[in-house]
Order: sequence, then C-alpha cells, then structure tokens
Amino acid sequence: MNMVPGGWEIDVKVNKNLSGMSAEQMSLFETAFRNFEGAKYTPLLYIGSQVVAGIQHAYIAECRLVVPHPVAPTLVKVVIYLTPDNHISISQMSAI
Repeated sequence: MNMVPGGWEIDVKVNKNLSGMSAEQMSLFETAFRNFEGAKYTPLLYIGSQVVAGIQHAYIAECRLVVPHPVAPTLVKVVIYLTPDNHISISQMSAI
C-alpha cells in the first residue's frame, strides 16, 4: 500500500470481493472487540487504513444487541486505532 500520512488508503481488492479480509485484519477487529458486552460485532468489510501517529483501520460491521427479545441488526462503521507500540483501541463507531 502507498501510505500517505493523514490520508485513507482504500483496500480495493477487498472491496471488490476478490479476496476476503486478511488474517491480520480479522485479528485486529476481534482483539478490539474482545471484552465488549451487550452486543456482538461481526466485521463485514475492511474499508482501508490511515497513517496517523500509528494506523487507523476502518471497517463496516454488523451489530447485534444481546437482549432477551430479538432486535434487527444494524450496520456500523468502526475505526480501530493501532498505536506505534501495538496497543489497540476503538477510536470511532457510528451507525450507518
């Protein structure tokens, strides 16, 4: 990838469904949501990455609330921040 500081690098091959998400992209998402309670997040699409002081990774995910009565799932945009020393956090999450 040609990473430009502050710019988003779109992973075109994934978005065109030529291949699925890489093991690294899946692992990053699963690690970020490991301790979440009350909802189950499933990554559907890896959008791309952005170089900042570290790297941000953007995903589209399905959100299913864990409640006694079924509720329709929603789609969310999730941005996961990977620091230069490999700490992972969710920096943004919004319904789409």
